Amino acid sequence: MISAAVLDALLASGASAEMIVAAVKAAAQAEDAKRDARRVKDAARQRRVRDARTARPESRAARVTPRDAADAPPNDINSTPPSPRSSDEDLTPLADKLVTAWNESAAAAGAVPCRELSVRRRTALRARLREHGEEALFEAVRNLAASEFHCGRNPRGWRATLGWLLARPEAFQGLIELTPAVEAKRPAMTREEQLASTERSAALLDRMGRGYEAAELRRTADKLRQQIERGDV
Repeated sequence: MISAAVLDALLASGASAEMIVAAVKAAAQAEDAKRDARRVKDAARQRRVRDARTARPESRAARVTPRDAADAPPNDINSTPPSPRSSDEDLTPLADKLVTAWNESAAAAGAVPCRELSVRRRTALRARLREHGEEALFEAVRNLAASEFHCGRNPRGWRATLGWLLARPEAFQGLIELTPAVEAKRPAMTREEQLASTERSAALLDRMGRGYEAAELRRTADKLRQQIERGDV
């Protein structure tokens, strides 16, 4: 399911109603695919359990472990493996560098400043690093800093955080694909154009049976309508 923030981002970027509906369809198909994969995995696991129970004999001959092997004290070195060493310490230099880049660019442009990366944010950082590489992390931050929408200049006054960027694969992908130079040349949508596009998208989502997303867009449309009536710039 596409979040309200992503829908607002699509609208602010000038996406048409058809593009928004296509994005919603893709998200729904991805969710359906995940559910199907879970069903297949659960069915396979249940078959393995049934097969194991069927193959198990009614009676099993008792096996006696030799006394010297059973009574020998455990070897602390060989029998108890050491706990895996945390790799957070290896990630710390990159995390610190990313926080600094965020605060000097995105936060300076209006996004929410970041103090440090929590355990959850470090987990998300590791996932984005594995998917796109180190350079893409800083490219996404630079592109977000150049996006007025993500830095608070949007109808809701919403501002992005570094945790939001790292935790959302689709939003991250969209930002590394964003070209600030091209975006700067695109004329900004007027309030009236944003309102019309929002209402068209809400109507299409209603016809698709996506009532939750349609309701989110209608709330955004109400705010836009109020801003137009007040004459806000």
